[in-house]
Amino acid sequence: MDYDKYQKLLIEKIGNAFTQWDHQRMVKESELYAFLHTLKGTAGTIGLGDLAEFCSAHLEILSPDDEAGIPISSLKNFKKNIRLLANGNKKKRRDLVLPELYVNKFDQETFILIIDDDLEFVSFVKELLEQLGAQVLVAMNGTRGIQQFYDMQPNIVLIDLQLPDMTGLDVFEKIKDTASDRHVISILMSSHQTNEVVAQAYAAGLMDFIQKPFELDLFLPYLFNRDKLQKSISQSITTDGLTGVGNRKRLDEILKYSERLTKRSGIPFSVVMMDLDHFKSVNDTYGHPAGDEVLKTFSQVALKEKRETDHIFRYGGEEFVMVISGDKDEAYTLVDRVHKSFNEIVFEEGDRTFSVTFSAGIAEYDSRTETLLMEADQALYQAKRTGRNQSILFDKNLVQVKRKLQVIIVDDDLLIRTMLEEELSGWDIPDIELSIKLFEDGVTFLAADWYDPDTNFIILLDGIMPGMDGLEVLERLKRRPDTNNILVSMMTARTSDEDIKSALWLGADDYMMKPFQNNEILSRIQNLSSRMF
Repeated sequence: MDYDKYQKLLIEKIGNAFTQWDHQRMVKESELYAFLHTLKGTAGTIGLGDLAEFCSAHLEILSPDDEAGIPISSLKNFKKNIRLLANGNKKKRRDLVLPELYVNKFDQETFILIIDDDLEFVSFVKELLEQLGAQVLVAMNGTRGIQQFYDMQPNIVLIDLQLPDMTGLDVFEKIKDTASDRHVISILMSSHQTNEVVAQAYAAGLMDFIQKPFELDLFLPYLFNRDKLQKSISQSITTDGLTGVGNRKRLDEILKYSERLTKRSGIPFSVVMMDLDHFKSVNDTYGHPAGDEVLKTFSQVALKEKRETDHIFRYGGEEFVMVISGDKDEAYTLVDRVHKSFNEIVFEEGDRTFSVTFSAGIAEYDSRTETLLMEADQALYQAKRTGRNQSILFDKNLVQVKRKLQVIIVDDDLLIRTMLEEELSGWDIPDIELSIKLFEDGVTFLAADWYDPDTNFIILLDGIMPGMDGLEVLERLKRRPDTNNILVSMMTARTSDEDIKSALWLGADDYMMKPFQNNEILSRIQNLSSRMF
């Protein structure tokens, strides 16, 4: 095939396109994307592999849907390289030999957004930072940059001072509150450095100003420094103080990050909900310091067994969450290792020894993080309902087992019992099976066979009853070794501060004064149930 003929036609086509752009002074990003997409296919077909590769690299940066304009003046080097490669010449490679200590200096959590309309500049910086291990996203105008900032949540953002649709200072004004809340490293870039511009940048709240062109022997150590600073600040406010693992805030961030990574790379991720079995009995039997030691030890085991790409968080109390890079089967294998390591540990408290197990529920991401924790929690509940000390994989094809909540009303006033029963009977809780049981006095209640380890209980306990005072009932109830699934709310007309203190000291979880409104009771019960679920 006569490649020369087609290469000449392609050079002519490129020249016509560039002439048209020069008259326009601006080219839409979508038009530039379409141009490179067509050019890539043609160049690869007629033997211009380097040109096709060049087009492919730049297509990763551009958006096919963005109608914002890119100044032709910013495409000078870009057009020069297109012509060079279309004529069959080899583009001078910009290979950069990085010092060994720079290799993979960034980890996968380093996410950098570059907002700049210089296509060659952002192409070079993107390639360089990705070689160092960072994830890099590019926006070629301010509007798209703002959108990408909120959608993708980078932890470092580089903003050029002059953009096609607004200034870099305008961009930062629209993101600065969120950037401050999330401790994002914000950097303004410009080839024109004056004291006035630098002062404006700092006054606006940007962290740094960098002059173009970058001096890489200074820019890279600077960026490593800022990356380390950002992660140190984030860790200090997103780490559980007792166990050293991530907290709920950090979990939310990692879930969003994992979702972005999965959508970009196709790598699956899974969530594991883990709950220490019968943990309240550990606190009650051996004391809270022993319970804290169990929590810390469990965290250490999980941290040791997880891989670098996995994360662990304290979700609340004795409940933990792991976000695992991989499908649910990989997650099951990892959790099995945690099971084996943790179950071998023997804790000591004085002259007594004991062991602790945990249950786990596992769910794999399937397009929505909103339901992921719920699915893992449902699997965890099944693990606890069917024997504990095991891991259960969530299966949407299986009938979900509803959690059980029983509200027990212990009051000698028939009118109060009837009123509360009617009020609570109309309460519908998604995924919760609600039942109500009534007792007319404390003696009958304590003697009854009402307890079920797989049911959660909220007990509304009257303070003054014949035969046995409500405080005595509470005291006997709290002596039970199996009260980790029981919450007690005292109801009384007593107004003495000493009575209230006594109830709380004995372990009451809530205290309601009579008389009360029906809606107040429902609100209190809802708040108590939220602590359980």
